[in-house]
Amino acid sequence: MDLLGRRTLLLGAAGAGLVATWPTLAQPKLPGVAKLVVGFPAGGSIDAVARRLADSLRAVVADTVIVDNRPGAGGRIAIDALRRAPADGEQWLITPGSMLVIYPHVYKKLNYDPQRDLLPVAQIADVPLALAVGPGAPASVVDVPSYIAWVKSGAATHGVIGTPAAGNITHFLAFLIGKSGGFSPQYVPYRGSAPAINDLLGGQIPAVVNPLTETLPHLPSGKLRVLGVTARQRSGFLPQVPTFVEQGHPTVVGSEWMGMFARPDTPAPLVQRMAAGVRDALKTPAVLESLQKLALEPAGTDGPRLARRIGEELAGWREVSRVFGFQLDE
Repeated sequence: MDLLGRRTLLLGAAGAGLVATWPTLAQPKLPGVAKLVVGFPAGGSIDAVARRLADSLRAVVADTVIVDNRPGAGGRIAIDALRRAPADGEQWLITPGSMLVIYPHVYKKLNYDPQRDLLPVAQIADVPLALAVGPGAPASVVDVPSYIAWVKSGAATHGVIGTPAAGNITHFLAFLIGKSGGFSPQYVPYRGSAPAINDLLGGQIPAVVNPLTETLPHLPSGKLRVLGVTARQRSGFLPQVPTFVEQGHPTVVGSEWMGMFARPDTPAPLVQRMAAGVRDALKTPAVLESLQKLALEPAGTDGPRLARRIGEELAGWREVSRVFGFQLDE
């Protein structure tokens, strides 16, 4: 079966699993305009997901639903915007999990507390992450063991690993890969996944830890090779690629995700209405197709379960951060 066929099967199964007996949207519509606040520029994957959700939520949750891009500071500006907004159901944050479970351990000063200042509404998607190599690594590097052997036997530049940003989950996973493999990576943080992949394709760096979104389009040509995924289970987008755990590295585990959040004092009926709207949207072909194109796995997790996940991941990354020792001032 080809890659597209496997993706279709994956999302078909996910969609079927989400078609549970969710209650109908019994709560009244949100008053006025609902703004989906995104901390990144238009054109990226999280912006694309937010815009598809806005299309599905419009006239269902509120008469007007728009995406409000607040880029800058690695997504922190958008979080601060929600924190300062009135609790009237107008602003709803869509953000990756790194801002909530990694940043509190990285930034010396953070204007928000992820558990006190943000109310989880729903998890939207999981973001598969993986280690990939390009022309800068020899053809003999085909899996994690051969990659580590090549890095440890060669020049220092073999240990260069690019990541889409500094201080997010991909950066921390690169640290865990080096720690588990017995080498010290040279980290090269980029401003986004696309420039990291461009340098990987050009041979300027030999490896990246990146979302599959940017990697998958280059696999059919053979220019890039995915050596291992960092989730606990294989990705349905690349079922032939084993996890790091399967390849003898049980500590290299971590996944990014996208979630929706409100202010904690937002009226419960409004939160319930939005949560139900998101769950229903994640069952629609249009949203599922958008997630498929971005190599994202639909979630649909409710607010309380997402809150538990945040608490668990905050605790887990705290110890990794203590060993890593990486911090940012701002």
